Amino acid sequence: MKTLISAALCAVLLPCFAMTAAAEGECRVRCVVAQSGSVLPDEIHVHDAGGTATAGKLRVKSFLNHEFDLLAPKGGAVVLTTKAEPGSVKTPGDVVGECELPAKAASLILLLSPEATGKLHCKVTVIDSSVKEFPSGSFKIVNLTALPVTVQLEKEKFEFKPGEMRAIKNPPMGDDGSSSMKAFCTRDGKQEQVAAASWPGPGQKRVLQVFSEDLVTKQVGIIGIRDIAKP
Repeated sequence: MKTLISAALCAVLLPCFAMTAAAEGECRVRCVVAQSGSVLPDEIHVHDAGGTATAGKLRVKSFLNHEFDLLAPKGGAVVLTTKAEPGSVKTPGDVVGECELPAKAASLILLLSPEATGKLHCKVTVIDSSVKEFPSGSFKIVNLTALPVTVQLEKEKFEFKPGEMRAIKNPPMGDDGSSSMKAFCTRDGKQEQVAAASWPGPGQKRVLQVFSEDLVTKQVGIIGIRDIAKP
């Protein structure tokens, strides 16, 4: 009886897995907004920059989980728009942002950062979410600001140039399984503390820590996005 039940479950689960598994040439992509107050739609479309072909559509979320969309990028420049028609890349009011997608990436995160309050257009940051570049148990620091930033975890300091992103693998932790964090930016030659908190350890998960400047005040802040999906 147990054998029959297992066989029946396999018969159901295997087709479901096949529907979500990436085929050759396809890339698993998740799209997340890095700042609050976004006016982005729930779905956006990815087209080649010339407006002659489309690579697929993406769901826009404020969190990261196991759900992903499949794209078939050929490599090179793409334009994200609100419309399914490739020609929408020529209409400024439809354009969400631009970026370069690698041709052979297996897993990516597209981080959208609105460039102005109440505006559609975003800066698009492409993050390699492969196990090699973003392993379990790590913090991925993404510095979207125009300033150098420093992250101090416990007593260890990590420096990030403007625009730099890098994973802190095996981050230092305190006895309670969290890390005492202080963050600084350097503005006009002077270091400013921008945050102090306790970061819970990622465990077997991964966490994006995104540094960005407030669109109005220009103050540097941090947004943490925990990725609950298995890499």
